[in-house]
Amino acid sequence: MNNEFDNALAWFSAAPQRWLSSARQDLAAYAEWIWGVLQGDFNENQSTAQIATGTVISMIPFVDQICDVRDVIANCKKIDGSPDAIGPKIALTLTLIGLFPTLGSLFKGCAKIAFASLRSAGYKAATKSNIGPYIELAIQKLNDFLARPEVVRTLKALKIDNPYKYLASKFRELAQSINSGLLKRALNEGISAANKMFQLIQKWGDHTIAVRATDALRMLDRVRRYPDEWLAKTTKVVQDYLNVLARRLEIEADMQHRAYLNTRNPHAFVRPSQAVEKTELLRTSVPWARVDGVEPYPGITAAPVAPVGWTSTVPASGGRGKHPMDNAHQTFHTIKATKLPSGTEIYRVLDPMSSDNSICWMSKSEFESLLTKDDWRKRFAVWVHWNSNGEYVKYVVPEGQELRVWEGVTASQRLPGTDIVLEGGAVQLVVDPTHLKMEGMSKRMPTNWKYGDFGPEPALVGVPKLENNWYKK
Repeated sequence: MNNEFDNALAWFSAAPQRWLSSARQDLAAYAEWIWGVLQGDFNENQSTAQIATGTVISMIPFVDQICDVRDVIANCKKIDGSPDAIGPKIALTLTLIGLFPTLGSLFKGCAKIAFASLRSAGYKAATKSNIGPYIELAIQKLNDFLARPEVVRTLKALKIDNPYKYLASKFRELAQSINSGLLKRALNEGISAANKMFQLIQKWGDHTIAVRATDALRMLDRVRRYPDEWLAKTTKVVQDYLNVLARRLEIEADMQHRAYLNTRNPHAFVRPSQAVEKTELLRTSVPWARVDGVEPYPGITAAPVAPVGWTSTVPASGGRGKHPMDNAHQTFHTIKATKLPSGTEIYRVLDPMSSDNSICWMSKSEFESLLTKDDWRKRFAVWVHWNSNGEYVKYVVPEGQELRVWEGVTASQRLPGTDIVLEGGAVQLVVDPTHLKMEGMSKRMPTNWKYGDFGPEPALVGVPKLENNWYKK
């Protein structure tokens, strides 16, 4: 027998005593061993962790191939048992992508870790609108894996400084490259490899196990003969999964980079304080502020009653403790609860320090009506010490979801102790940040309004510009 193949089998299951005591001559025992590895208890999460270790670091010959065959068999059994269900077919599609020989060891190992979570989404027939929890689970598992010392050494050897950025790019490339033809070829190759192992079981096993191997071969052949239309359907679903995962990885890459830069950056971007802004506005006339003390759009003082599904703006509502929505109604002149349907685009202007997922937003029409930074500050009543601008993000309400927001005319804002007023009057949206999903968030883009407001534009050496910043508690 092949010692390397024996070692790979032993990685999954200890060799049977009959095989060892016969000095490796009892072929029936050997056949039972192969059968046990291929058909034994299938633990998807466990095998994924083993794949990653074996494929990326240990590189034990045949381990990766056996993992692939186990996955193909498990997925095909579920398809054969529920031929009309889409979930097992999505899971098999993800397994087949893992068989592509061009992925490379590192990416293949990471992909299979992510695919363990995405297969769970597939079995639930999840769409890109409700795949968020599975994506977060995939990120968590990747975080654990990428932190392992042997993986860190591998990344260093490959000169990959930001693995999340690397993986995001790879998953996007993969989403663009997969098609039903490539997947059908992978299916044929995976079933062919399984067939070779089952044929060994038929050849060496006793009658009972040989019959079971024959049944397994027939099951695989039934799945192979299914019309190819299902592959076209699952390809589109999996492409959506991969693109959502890539976007989430891009956000993770930005957050990791930002955390690294914030270790103590002497050039860090700093907003002017309220005191500095007050001094500047008292000595300098600016087009976005008026100095006559008139507030055309007075703020409301009484918080609206929050319908079911909307977050209250009353502080400590329901014993929740401090919350970003506390007293948000005071920024409104008028206010109402509004539902935004899936596909709705909303926009947020921010600076390098701002969180993507904060409360202040505007509609697409309001955003496109803004001509200058002065217009934004004046109409949305945004003080410089609140937000220095320079960047913006777009959020698209995910498919199949609604976003519950507070909508209304922006209230005027007075700088305490002065007659300096920002007028307000634009229609703003206030959103509970916990209602936002990462998969709906765009990359940051420049407003082209420059980052500063008083004097020359600030130096941004070492400051992460146009990088997402998703706030987490």
